[in-house]
Amino acid sequence: MHLFDRKLQDLFRERTVLEKWIIFFACLLTCTFFVLAIMRVRGDGIFAEKNVTCVSDECLVAASSIMKSINLDVNPCDNFYEFACGKWQQNHQEQSEIPTNWFVEKSKNITKEVTKILETDDSPNDLRSVREARRLYRSCMDIRTINSVEYEPVFVFLEKVGLPRKFPDFTTATYLNGTSFNVARTLALIQRYLGVDILLQLGVDVNPNTNLTSLTISPVSSYSSPLPEPLYDYHNQEKFGYRRPFDIHRFFDAEEFKERIARAKLEYMVKVIITLFPSELFNPTLVLQNCVKVLALEIKLLNNNIDYEIKPEEFRTGDLMKYMYSNSSDPLDDKLFDWQSFIDHFTTESNVQWTMDDVVLVREKEYLLELQWVLIDTPLEDIQRLIWWRVVESLVLHTTSIMVDMKSSYFESIIQFERRLTRQEFCTSVTKSLLKFPIAYEFYTRNDLKDTIAKVFEMVSQLQEELKNMISESDWTDDETKETMLSKLDALRIGVGYPKIFETPYLLDQKYSYVNIMVFEYLQSILNIKTAEVGQILEQLGQPAAKISAEKQILTDPLEVNAFYNRMDNSINIPAGILQTPFFYKGNDVVNYGAIGTVIGHEITHGFDIEGKNYDIHGHKVPQWTPDSERQYLLRALCFVDQYDKFKLSLYTQVNGTRTLGENMADNVGLKQSWKAYKSNKIGQRFHLPGLTKYTNDQLFFLSYANLWCRVPTTKNDEQIQGILQDEHSPSLVRVIGSLRNSPDFAKVWNCPAGSPMNPTQKCTMW
Repeated sequence: MHLFDRKLQDLFRERTVLEKWIIFFACLLTCTFFVLAIMRVRGDGIFAEKNVTCVSDECLVAASSIMKSINLDVNPCDNFYEFACGKWQQNHQEQSEIPTNWFVEKSKNITKEVTKILETDDSPNDLRSVREARRLYRSCMDIRTINSVEYEPVFVFLEKVGLPRKFPDFTTATYLNGTSFNVARTLALIQRYLGVDILLQLGVDVNPNTNLTSLTISPVSSYSSPLPEPLYDYHNQEKFGYRRPFDIHRFFDAEEFKERIARAKLEYMVKVIITLFPSELFNPTLVLQNCVKVLALEIKLLNNNIDYEIKPEEFRTGDLMKYMYSNSSDPLDDKLFDWQSFIDHFTTESNVQWTMDDVVLVREKEYLLELQWVLIDTPLEDIQRLIWWRVVESLVLHTTSIMVDMKSSYFESIIQFERRLTRQEFCTSVTKSLLKFPIAYEFYTRNDLKDTIAKVFEMVSQLQEELKNMISESDWTDDETKETMLSKLDALRIGVGYPKIFETPYLLDQKYSYVNIMVFEYLQSILNIKTAEVGQILEQLGQPAAKISAEKQILTDPLEVNAFYNRMDNSINIPAGILQTPFFYKGNDVVNYGAIGTVIGHEITHGFDIEGKNYDIHGHKVPQWTPDSERQYLLRALCFVDQYDKFKLSLYTQVNGTRTLGENMADNVGLKQSWKAYKSNKIGQRFHLPGLTKYTNDQLFFLSYANLWCRVPTTKNDEQIQGILQDEHSPSLVRVIGSLRNSPDFAKVWNCPAGSPMNPTQKCTMW
C-alpha cells in the first residue's frame, strides 16, 4: 500500500461520522471554489458575459449608419470599400444636394447650428464677444446697404495705404512734386492694416539663439487672402490635418492647366477693374495688357518651394538692408527698398520699437537680392499695379453682390462646384472664421463633453502605449533609436475638445475686447478686426518664447471636423467638432475604436512619418535616428510607395505613392494601433448593435473604420481634381483598401483567402 493511501486511511480511521462528512464537504467546497475560480478567469460557464444588444439612441444611430451603407451584393474580400460604402450615396442624399462625405455632412450640421446662434436674439447673459459676432453677421447679411455703399470702403483703404483710387498708371507712380511712389511704405501699411503678403512675407518665430520672438522675413509663398473667402472651400475638410490655404496659383504647377487658368484669371481681373470704375472709358486691350504684366510679375515673385524646416539666418536690419543693396551701383537710387520707411510704418499705432540694430530672421536671403533687382528693373507703375491689385483682390469679395458673383464665376471656370453658397451661408462662414472662439463657446455651454473628453484622453493613452509596444517589439529598430522614439511618444502634448480658456469666459471676452462691429460698415468692421490681430502679433516681438507659448491661443477651430498633429511642438489636437457621430458614439466603444481610435492613431503616427521622424520633442529638425535604423525605415517606406503607386483611379489617373507616403503610413500604423488597443483592452466583448448581430465585434471594428471614409464624388472628374491639387492624401477608397490589405488581422476576421484582392500575399508594415 502506498504511503499516501495509508495516511488517508489514518486520517479517516479515528474520525466520527460527523467529522468525516465535514472533511468531505470541505474538500468538495475547495474543489468547487477552485473550478469557479478557473471559470471566472476564463469567462466561462456562469461567469460568461451575456450577449447584449444595445438599444440606446447612439447605438441605433450607429447601427443605422453602418447598415444603410453596406452593399451586400459585394464580397468583402473582393472590395471592402464597396462592401462597406456601396449604399452610402443613395442613403445620404439631401433633396438635390449630395454631401461629399461624413466630414462635409457633419460640418454642415455644425454650420446650421452656428447660423441659429448668430440669428438668435441677444440675451443679458451672452458674452459681449458673442453679441459682436451676431452684429457682424447682421452687417454681412445687410446686402442692401453693402450694395448701396458700393466700392467706397475699398477706395478709402487704398488711400490709407498710399495707393491711388484709380487703376495705376505712370501718373500715379511719379508725383508732380518730383517724388515717387514709396513701395516700402505702402507694403508696410498694407501689412499693418490688412496683413497681406505681397513682395515680402512677414511672420513671428522664436530665435533659438536668444529664445526671444523675432520677426521673420521670407519670400511670398502664397497669394491667399488674409480675409475669409468662403466661396470655394465650403465644408471641404475631408482630410485629417488638411489646413493648406487655397491659392489659385498652385494650379500653375500643372502644365496642362496653365493656359486655361491664366485666361480665367485675366478675364476676372479685367472685369473687376471695369466694374470698379463704371464711368471710366477704358481701352480693353490696354487694360488686358496691364493685367498680363501684373499676373506675370505675381508668378515671377511667387516662391512656393520655401523649406520652412531650414533654420533661418540672423541679420541686423541694417545689415540686411546693405545685403539687399549690394548689387546696386547707385546707393541713392530711388528704387532701392526704403527699409527705414518700412520699419516706421509697419510699427505704426503700436508700442513696438524696431530699429536698424534689431535682429530679424531671414529665409531664402537670395530672394531679397532678386527682389531688389526686380524693383530696379521694372517700371514703377507695374510694381504699383501689382500691389494695388493684390489689395483690391483681397477686399472686393466683401463688397457688392456683383463682385461676389464674379469671384464665384471665376472659381467655377477652374474647379467644378456642386452649388453656390447662399448669402446666409457666406455670412456664417465669414463670422465663424473671424470669431470662432466666441461662437464655439456657445456650443461649449450647450453640449457637455466632459465624459467624452475623458474617454478620448483614455483612448489616446492606450494608443500611445500600443505604439510604444509596437516600437519596442520591432526587430529592425535598434535600441538607441527606440529610446528616442519612446521619449518623443511620452512627451506628446494632447489637446481634446475645447480650449481651457472656455472655463473662464470673462478671459475669453477680454481676448476679443478689440472687436467693435459697426453694423452699417461691414468691410471696415472686418478690416478693424484684421488690424487688431496684426497688432497683437506685433506685441509678441521681443517676448520670451516661454511666455508666448503659455499665452498662445490654440489656432484650431474647436468646431472643426478634423484632427491634427503639429510636429513643431509634438502635439495632437482632437477638436470638439469631430467628437460626434460617426467618429465618436457615446457608450459604443467597438465603433469608437474603429472610427475615432484610428483617427487618433493616425495623428500620433505623424510624429514618426517620413517627415515627422526628423523632429525632436521641441520641434527642432535634427538627426535623431542611427544610420542603420534610418536605412531600414526607408526600405519599409519604399514598400508603401510601390504599393500605392499601383492604385489606378481611372485610365489616366493614379495615386502618387511618394507624395502620399506620410499620410498612407499614418493610415496603416494608426489602424494597427487602434486594433491592438481595442483587443488588448477587451473593448465591448459580447456587445452587439441592433440589426448587425450577424457580424462579430471584430468585423464591426473594420466596418466602422471603412464607414468613416464613405463618400460621394462631387463631380464626374472628382479624382482628377484631387490630382490637380497634388493632395498629399490618397482618395478615400484607396485609404480604406490600402490599409486593410496590409492588415493580417482584417484578413483573419473577414476570412479572406490568401491571394484574394483584400488579402494579397505581399503586405507592407512599419512596426
